[in-house]
Amino acid sequence: MIRLALAFLITAAWPLGPAAEELKFDFSQTKVGKRPDKFSATFLGKDDLSSPAKWQVTETRTPSSLAKENSGNNNLANSQALSQSSSSSFRKGAAICLYEGEEYGDFTFSTRLRIDSGAFKQMAGIVFRAKDAKNFFALTIDTINNKLTLTKVVDEKQTSSWNTIGDLTIPKNEWHTLRVVCKADRFECYHNGIPINTFSDRGRQAGKVGFITFLDTTASFAHPKVIHKRKIILAQQLIESIKTQWERIEDVQIFARANPDAPLKVVGSMDSAKLGQTASKVTEGVLETIQFGYAKEKKTVTVTAPVRDRNGEPVAAVKVKMRRFRGQTQKASIARTMPVVKHIESRMRDAKDLFN
Repeated sequence: MIRLALAFLITAAWPLGPAAEELKFDFSQTKVGKRPDKFSATFLGKDDLSSPAKWQVTETRTPSSLAKENSGNNNLANSQALSQSSSSSFRKGAAICLYEGEEYGDFTFSTRLRIDSGAFKQMAGIVFRAKDAKNFFALTIDTINNKLTLTKVVDEKQTSSWNTIGDLTIPKNEWHTLRVVCKADRFECYHNGIPINTFSDRGRQAGKVGFITFLDTTASFAHPKVIHKRKIILAQQLIESIKTQWERIEDVQIFARANPDAPLKVVGSMDSAKLGQTASKVTEGVLETIQFGYAKEKKTVTVTAPVRDRNGEPVAAVKVKMRRFRGQTQKASIARTMPVVKHIESRMRDAKDLFN
């Protein structure tokens, strides 16, 4: 087993479980010379403005997506890969390409990687748990020094780094496989199917994935994929519990702001199509005036109520549509809604909790 020098060491491994989903990044759907949709290109440090880092899809020979992780250059075939193709020796730092489509909490991220060139540096790898290009983890291979490195970057500064101990051969112009398995505050790293000791970090426990190259390194990435458990935020968990506890409720929507300046939106709903919709003026008014909204139909009533944080401040709203009883008054409808409100309030300290 390859070992890394590090401050915290855990020996247990774990599966993601049967409910995991798989996302494969298919670069064949992108025109050669273009960067794939939902991938951003940024630079940590100082790029060469006359010959900046260039992330683009290229045609090259790659292993099959089904090949073993340690297959190297065996049985290659023409395919498309994502490459950082600028080899300028005047840049200082790292070129980073992040997938902006989603953030992942518990996941496995893997890719085939080939170092193509580099006069001063031949180092590239994968980025994970990234907030942006200034805050991330990176697992990289170095074909000059024949080592693997795990790095943590916070606010553009490298705060910690672990390198492989012992003899290791990592050739240039050969395909390697990097894989990281993350669960909560722990993650395992692999090179060509060989495990590196399990690490623990209590910092950011969700983030983006992507790719990284250093200085004048050019590299190609093929068949990347993410296997992940889709995160269910508290707001949606509350919706599920409300469905099971109150049978006469036909629809529930929870509204909250991601931050104080963000619009009020649906963050939990029995109808998934409504998620992300902006709140109506009536719903916004419920929060502003701390009054209840009420609408009566032939067989149902809808009550919109403010939801308070632990300090008693209205920070969210819930809209409850329920089957009504004969002769049910507005006061009675509000009274029937209050247990739902209290249920939500009992599970949150502030609005941010609804998004976690």
